[in-house]
Amino acid sequence: MRQLTLTNTLEFYDVPQILTATDATGTRYLCTLYEQTADGYHYLGVQISEPRLMAFIGGQLDLRDAYLHPEVDNALYLVESHDGTLTATTLLQSTDLSETMLPETGYYYDATNLNEEGDNGVDTYQLEVPAHDRITFSTLITRMGWTASSLRKTFGKVAAL
Repeated sequence: MRQLTLTNTLEFYDVPQILTATDATGTRYLCTLYEQTADGYHYLGVQISEPRLMAFIGGQLDLRDAYLHPEVDNALYLVESHDGTLTATTLLQSTDLSETMLPETGYYYDATNLNEEGDNGVDTYQLEVPAHDRITFSTLITRMGWTASSLRKTFGKVAAL
């Protein structure tokens, strides 16, 4: 069993329907609710790389395809949620998957309506990005449809007073 930490709830309807989590080694999981029982919730989980997760969040990857065509072998798990604890309990093979566990074909995540009621839909962040990552960061900003008010280079360190 692997203890997971919830990192993001992507879809919520009464309970988290689609979520992301990480394990102790930093491996990412994309999980989709398929069953609710008296003792908790059962999710189908797949280990997923950052680029592939970003493709899903960006609306470029069908959710069902993420499960039917994982990036590596032995990447599918039964993930259980009991009393606030998230655990990857059982390693699944593709032959273990039933139609009731899998999401429908054609579900592409839509992040355009994430802002909450009364929110203007704009969050502002100040980030420090290492110089060697600036091109990657600029590409990420563009792909996510974000804007950067400034990407400036800072010299030296801030002195503590």
